[in-house]
Amino acid sequence: MDALYLMSRAQFHQAATHISLYREDASPGYRTLGEECLRLVGLNPSRYVYWNVPNMSTYFGKTVPVDVHGGYVLVDEGAAGRLATSYGVLRYAYLSAAVRAREGGRWRYDFMTMNITLAVGVAGGFAALSIGRSRWAWMRRHPVGGIALSLLVFLTATVASRQAIRVLGVGIVTAHNSHKKALTRLNCADCFDDVNLYTAQQVEDLRKQEIPRQPGMPPPPEEFVKRFERGTQLQIKMLQADMEEVRAEKRRIGSNFCDVHRGLREDERYAESAVLPISSVDTQRASERLRAERKEEKAE
Repeated sequence: MDALYLMSRAQFHQAATHISLYREDASPGYRTLGEECLRLVGLNPSRYVYWNVPNMSTYFGKTVPVDVHGGYVLVDEGAAGRLATSYGVLRYAYLSAAVRAREGGRWRYDFMTMNITLAVGVAGGFAALSIGRSRWAWMRRHPVGGIALSLLVFLTATVASRQAIRVLGVGIVTAHNSHKKALTRLNCADCFDDVNLYTAQQVEDLRKQEIPRQPGMPPPPEEFVKRFERGTQLQIKMLQADMEEVRAEKRRIGSNFCDVHRGLREDERYAESAVLPISSVDTQRASERLRAERKEEKAE
């Protein structure tokens, strides 16, 4: 649960208290969807506990309040369906959380980067001590000063390697690889369409986004405005790149569909008998896509 790493101690205790007080068993539809997505990424669904945590979305900065952490699959059912807007996006949110859980999530990333930076620092410190004592008479005459210098090299190398990891964007690359793995598990043309429609709406919202201003307050500094615009443009470019990857993945799988979207195409009343969380938007989109495909076939 990556959002936990960005919380203060008070916020963490508040979130943990909220989960322990208000959590309840997940509904059959969300539990079935969670089990399916865990199975698709290679996890054992029987080892997990499925909880519905009302108002969980207010504690975690997630677009769709779904997460897999430890042995628990957490979802805010009241907000997840509304924020996801479609079954395809909800399924993708579960798959993304399951992929992150399988890869160790933020904890494994922090553990690996911490050990790498410490290894670089230790290697630099020992190298400075060894080479310095063999080449510089000052370090042989002043052993305490030589040790202090090697410690300084250790700290410098550690900080420099940490900054290098950030500059190289290792965290972004890791998140991007998780995103691609989740896309390959999606394996449904209609789910890909749902994800792209959702992403396109996010792009439009970002383009309309403005800096919040309090009435009567002076305008923000120009440097802050430029930084805000650069950050917005970067987010838009990343989302557009994601949309291109989704289109490429959709072309690769062709006319392959998940069980839900296949059922919606074959039977208009499929949603009434299905256990999974299917909204009226999914039924409407399935019929529209089917009509559009039939028109294309007739035109050809």
